[in-house]
Amino acid sequence: MSQVPSGSPGATGAAGTKAGSSAKPCDLMPARLSELADSVMRDEPLGQVAQRAMDAIDDIFGISHMLFVIMADDLKPLLQWSAHGYSDDSARTIVKNLGTEYYPKHVADELFNERFRISKRCYYISAEEWLKIIEADPFSDVPAYYRDPSRLRTRRASPDEWIEADSYLFDFRDNSGKQMAWMDLAYSRTNKLLSKEQVDQIGLFADMILLALFRERIRIGRDSTRAQAAQKTGLMEDVLKISSSIVSERDLAKLSTMVLSSVSSLFGFRKVSLVVYDEAEGVFKWMALFGYPEESVLDTKYRTIPTDVILDDLKESRRIGKSVYYTMAEEMNPRQLAHFVSRPGPDFKTELGPRQRGEFRNYDSLAFSLHDATGRIVGVIYPSAPKSGRLPDTDTIETMEIFTSLAEVAIENARLANDRENALRVSGQRTEQLSRILDMTSSMMYVRDLDEMLDNLLKTLSQLLGLRRMVIGVKHEDFGQYVVEAVYGYSAKATEQIKKLGYANSVVDSIYYPGTSLTSGTTVKWRKKIGRMTYYMPAESQQISPQELVYYPEPELIRIPRRGKEYWHELDYMDTFITDRNGNAIAYLETLKPRDDRMPDPETVEIIEIFSSLAGIAIENSKVFKEHIDSRQNAELFTDILSHDIKNFNQAILGYIELLRMKLKDPESAAVLDKISEQVMNTIWLAGNVRTMSKVSFGEIEMAKVDLGAILFECRKSVIQYYPNRHIAFKSEVQPGHHFTNADDLLRELFINIMTNAVKYDSHETVIMDIAVDWSYSDEKKFWVVSIGDHGKGIPDDLKKIIFDRFSKAPKKKGSGLGLHIVKTLAGRYGGSVWVEDRVSGDPAKGAVFKVQLPAAE
Repeated sequence: MSQVPSGSPGATGAAGTKAGSSAKPCDLMPARLSELADSVMRDEPLGQVAQRAMDAIDDIFGISHMLFVIMADDLKPLLQWSAHGYSDDSARTIVKNLGTEYYPKHVADELFNERFRISKRCYYISAEEWLKIIEADPFSDVPAYYRDPSRLRTRRASPDEWIEADSYLFDFRDNSGKQMAWMDLAYSRTNKLLSKEQVDQIGLFADMILLALFRERIRIGRDSTRAQAAQKTGLMEDVLKISSSIVSERDLAKLSTMVLSSVSSLFGFRKVSLVVYDEAEGVFKWMALFGYPEESVLDTKYRTIPTDVILDDLKESRRIGKSVYYTMAEEMNPRQLAHFVSRPGPDFKTELGPRQRGEFRNYDSLAFSLHDATGRIVGVIYPSAPKSGRLPDTDTIETMEIFTSLAEVAIENARLANDRENALRVSGQRTEQLSRILDMTSSMMYVRDLDEMLDNLLKTLSQLLGLRRMVIGVKHEDFGQYVVEAVYGYSAKATEQIKKLGYANSVVDSIYYPGTSLTSGTTVKWRKKIGRMTYYMPAESQQISPQELVYYPEPELIRIPRRGKEYWHELDYMDTFITDRNGNAIAYLETLKPRDDRMPDPETVEIIEIFSSLAGIAIENSKVFKEHIDSRQNAELFTDILSHDIKNFNQAILGYIELLRMKLKDPESAAVLDKISEQVMNTIWLAGNVRTMSKVSFGEIEMAKVDLGAILFECRKSVIQYYPNRHIAFKSEVQPGHHFTNADDLLRELFINIMTNAVKYDSHETVIMDIAVDWSYSDEKKFWVVSIGDHGKGIPDDLKKIIFDRFSKAPKKKGSGLGLHIVKTLAGRYGGSVWVEDRVSGDPAKGAVFKVQLPAAE
């Protein structure tokens, strides 16, 4: 009797019995072998071939009980076992027992051992040897095998007697030596052991069975290859179809559900989960679950998985593919089990039965790792509960890897898109904040009304951060107090009362300056620094005075306890100090009511501090501006007085010169008087230029549409009046009413300075000036170009670029040098420019042409 491992329990088979035959073996063998060969060549089913062979062996050799068992996995779908002489129930019980995990694995090696071989394919295990095996390992025995278990230890009456436990085993192996099947001959009708000749003759039938096994394997391999190729092609088509929609999805939550449902439908898993890495917390979290009950889904929302647990699932020793890892439930450690979606009981391992080959159990872990572009693990897909109950084969694993790699790209793209959207949203908020900050910055550079600016600052903070009540107190050194000058979030009456409150400088400063103790005058016992220049005063640290109740329009809230550590109490307040450029406190911005009655976060505090810094600039600029206004008004007054008095004095001198001219008739005296008159005129002109520069520097700009033709005509008349003793001729075709620009009343000074400059540096008896107006375009904008040419000494090339500078190193023969600097300043004031060229190209000595470009008015 022998037992060897067989196929899966519960396999179907074929059973039959034969009563034997009266014909002699030598007469039956050729015909039965021929029939069996025909059956093999017709590719009859393997079970039918095996049954024919066992029927023939019984008919010819009188073997009443036989069992044929398939061992090769690829052949088991066709036939797992076939029996002759046993009932179906007995045969099924035998095969089932041989297939359990409890059956000793070493028995097969012992039975198919060289010491039992009696022919090329046959092994004889005597009853005596079998008894030794089952005595050494009782689990090796299968009682259902025996026809009469009570005769198991019956002694052999003669050497050739076939007794209860005798058995002949025929072994069928492929070319690689791997066992495909075996056949057990268990009982003889003659009760006689087989002779050597009979064993060889039965071996011929065994050869036919082996041939049938090979042919079946070839057919199965061919069909399987075609089926697998077709199945894999179909699966890949399904994968690609689904992947096309997955890769284009940008909603991460929706994408995750699509991925998991696709894994389930494509590869036959009832449950699938996805965990992703949370950068902020440094743990993995469940992103999506498919096929799990609702309570499990809700439970995972509040659970996380430590990184080391995930990495334990992804150990190199557990790798079964490029990015696939498999861990059997029996190998799971307690920490891994504790982080399953549905956690097992403490004794679940003791309840596990024998594992069948290829079986996939509850709490087995199949993990597909997901990576980002840098190769970091960012997530894991866990398929579980396969519908087949088995671990997927290699081809399926490879296809799943292709799908998960596409899902990996889709998830990464969705995460990037999500990050971009968040970044854009945050950027939008930041842009809005920055825009408000820039708006405030530009308005603070030249503060005209400090109270209005501080009010606008509080309104802007309220709009950006939702702050509901704020005040700004400004330090006044002259009477030693901080006075509230801006209020937000209070009624008109409360605002009026709050602005009457003042706090001693020493009391407020003791909150801000580090290393100082709170003075006895303050109602604050302690404070907490929560920003670079922000201090938080909790309700528990202070005692308010009766006059300060005006700060709390809802006094009933004062008595309500704080809701929690992160919540704002009605009595809480936060002071952000405003400093000057030296870091000295000059004001404070006090927050009394945040948006949601929660403690402001660091970002909110930072924005408040930015605006407070701007307020500091505004307050300082306001002081500087006031001082500037005062000094400017004084400077303008002094300049007007100086210019007026110098002009009056010089007019008197010119009057005396004209009286002398009438009395002195000689040419030499007249020449001297002309020189004196010219210098007096230069002095008058200098005073005028000083007054013009004062207006340019300090005066308000009031632009209006002016006629260039009319202005140039007036300038020509003025220059002739300035120099009554010089003969001046203008060549010009410019007429009023054709050329307009935007300027103020100082435009006249621009052209007069150029014209008087031409008179000064032209020694000819007749001073000739050429005036023209042309147009040009720059950046699609129209400009008028006014040209004023002279016939004087000209300007060398090395001086052309510097003569307009106030402090240039150009030699100054006559005048103060202010004139051309005023020309450049005024041209820039009107949005234009000025430059100088040679009147005759390449010959500076022939005179210069001054060109003034001014924007054309619409």
